[in-house]
Amino acid sequence: MTTLWIRHGTSLDGITRPHAHARPDTPLTARGAAQIAATAHALRDRGVRPAIVLTSPHPRAATSAEILAALLGVPLAAPNLLYAEWRAPDCVLGKGPEEYPSEYQNWRTNRLRDPDSTLAGGESLTALYKRAMAAAVLGHPVEGNTALIVSHRVLIGAVAAIIAGASRPQEVFQAARRFTLEPAGIWPDSG
Repeated sequence: MTTLWIRHGTSLDGITRPHAHARPDTPLTARGAAQIAATAHALRDRGVRPAIVLTSPHPRAATSAEILAALLGVPLAAPNLLYAEWRAPDCVLGKGPEEYPSEYQNWRTNRLRDPDSTLAGGESLTALYKRAMAAAVLGHPVEGNTALIVSHRVLIGAVAAIIAGASRPQEVFQAARRFTLEPAGIWPDSG
């Protein structure tokens, strides 16, 4: 069984507000669609033929998954919240650091000490850890084949941290925040 994680292509928020917390409903752009198409062609050239494409329900990921499934000629599973991005609190969606309200700044200062804490609409570090753990453990439902999972940088980073041995929500979140993966990038990328 092989699971390849693919970050969605460039979204509208990724272009217009690159340092902001992306809004869940931000769409994939034409550039993002082209990036995903290039990833599909690269996978096909490497002989990767997945059994299924799984996806986050956020439009930037779901549209990316639709493109991958169509170009690779494979089934697309219904979107699954398990693969969604970390839910930043409502008060910072679409906002960059210079716009963060004081309640978020205070929470952000203390979240590593209290990983169960959250603000309205947000996901605690513990909840992210548990979801990433489930995503890492479950992998995909098709044994002996490859699955592509279209998701988001922070969740993919959390899964990577867990696989690398991180065992506390704080460690997983810190590693996920530092994780880098270009739009339409593949992890792990075995070349």
